[in-house]
Amino acid sequence: MPKISNNSIQQIKARADVLDVVAEVVQLKQRGRNYFGLCPFHEEKTPSFSVNPALGIFHCFGCGKGGNAITFVMEYEKIEYVEALKRLAERYGIQLEYEKGTDDLQKGETALLYELHDVAMGIYQKQLFSDKGRPALEYLENRGFTKALLNQFSIGYATDEWDSLIRQIDPKRFSSKVLEQSGLFVSAKERNRLLDRFRNRIMFPIFNLAGRVVAFGGRTLDPQEEAKYLNSPETPIYFKSGTLYGLEHSKNVIQQGKEAILVEGYTDFLRVYSSGIENVVASSGTALNFHHARVLKRFAVKIILCYDGDDAGQKATERAGFVLLKEGLDVRIMQLPLEDDPDSYLSKYAPDEFRKLQQSSPEFIDWFIRKYAEARQTPTAKSQFVEQLVTEITEVQNPVTRDFIIKEIAEKLNLREERIIAQVRRVLRQRKVGSISAVKSDFSTAPELRIVTGIDRAEFELLKLMLIGEDELLHFITEKITVPNFQHVVLKNIAEEIYRRIQNQEDLSPAGLYDHGWTDEERFYLSKIIIESESNVESLNDEEKIRLVMDYITVMLNENLGKSIRELRIKIREAEKLKQNTSSMVEEHSKLQKRWYEIKSQLQRR
Repeated sequence: MPKISNNSIQQIKARADVLDVVAEVVQLKQRGRNYFGLCPFHEEKTPSFSVNPALGIFHCFGCGKGGNAITFVMEYEKIEYVEALKRLAERYGIQLEYEKGTDDLQKGETALLYELHDVAMGIYQKQLFSDKGRPALEYLENRGFTKALLNQFSIGYATDEWDSLIRQIDPKRFSSKVLEQSGLFVSAKERNRLLDRFRNRIMFPIFNLAGRVVAFGGRTLDPQEEAKYLNSPETPIYFKSGTLYGLEHSKNVIQQGKEAILVEGYTDFLRVYSSGIENVVASSGTALNFHHARVLKRFAVKIILCYDGDDAGQKATERAGFVLLKEGLDVRIMQLPLEDDPDSYLSKYAPDEFRKLQQSSPEFIDWFIRKYAEARQTPTAKSQFVEQLVTEITEVQNPVTRDFIIKEIAEKLNLREERIIAQVRRVLRQRKVGSISAVKSDFSTAPELRIVTGIDRAEFELLKLMLIGEDELLHFITEKITVPNFQHVVLKNIAEEIYRRIQNQEDLSPAGLYDHGWTDEERFYLSKIIIESESNVESLNDEEKIRLVMDYITVMLNENLGKSIRELRIKIREAEKLKQNTSSMVEEHSKLQKRWYEIKSQLQRR
């Protein structure tokens, strides 16, 4: 695979605005120079996610995730570095250049997981059109799905065998770790081997927004099988709560019309899409949540929910409706007959009939109020119903949208608007009182910053001062302190990369520092250093910076020399007990102490 040229990478970094990229999926509000919103990587009620456009970075004070525009796309889309670059290049109209003769023969585990899913998809497709797959193919064709459609969406078949897929996978190409992580196999402990997860199932590949297959949904052909559908578990490349089936095919149509029809199942999607109604998308293997809503918000303003007409489908419609409403989307409800789902409805009626239902879809709040009209026959029942509505709408992020909803509720229920507003304020006050515990709960998801000893703190604070980026300060620090002087495992790795960049005169900007193969823990520490470094720039004058640097260097050198002195004293005592000659060790001890005083004196003169 040719490597993207450094020139193209630099163009992407220069053009990709982190605020622009993040604002696609997160509703942000400006506070000073930063922008805050609800974190897209963990569930929270109090905004702790921050974007700093000046530094070109984002950071969540809740879960600890941080990075630049490229790493945000990687984290949010669950894609690798190269794919994130391609996505940003496409967004900003940058023509990618490639270096010749630079094949990537040493693929990382993430790249191999993508490749393994491509291989599995090819095998499943081939099996659908084989003799073993004939029952599956006939089933699909009898339901009106053409071969052209099946090929378009790469539908396949997993045979009714325990090892059909694993037998066809090259063990030299894919390690056992990659196979286990893929979610395509299950471990048979008594046999000490891997077996196929999917057997005797029609296979629906699930793609990410970059068009890479990341998972599968399998529909059984066995009427006795309890699990009608079986889906891939979450993996390093598959974030179930943020992935929607078919969106890679329909996103352009949805974006053009700013409207999406949301269905529940794979065959529902295929039926609607193949009927010429292409602005459709499906949830895949999990209930709709705020991650899904934020993905949809990138492409659409209006969401039309088209779930099954039965009780289960209508309850799911309620849950999904409130999730979408809270994220500021215009939510409408398609009302199918009780016995129908989108697939069965379009099997009986023409697409124009479906479109009529779509065009006459009522607003979600109107639908919800009418749905429970018969249950509101007593004052108590009415009061409880209003309380339920108020509890839901107080979580609507946009206050203007919330005001319009309140007005609509008041009109539909023939209530005074002020009464509903009073209840909303009461709920909001209760939540505010509980916000401290909520913040603590949100923050509990963050990794722990393990700064325990005095030297840990000195190393952490010194790195913060280094990232201020002042040449005189950097020269002074690097002259007195080297990487081996750092003892904290994580901070030492960060220091090593900073020192390397200083030596090679490379990018030391906050956004640039994220372009390194950090572990999650290292990236968390780096984010904390960068965020806190910014406050140093604002609050410290030059004299204070120098004084702090001197203090931190003294602590670090004192600890290093002190450790050597303490170890030498132990050796001297042991030698004296054995009545051995200690003159050379005493002389060394004297030199170390002299060196410590010299360093302290030099720093004080500075």
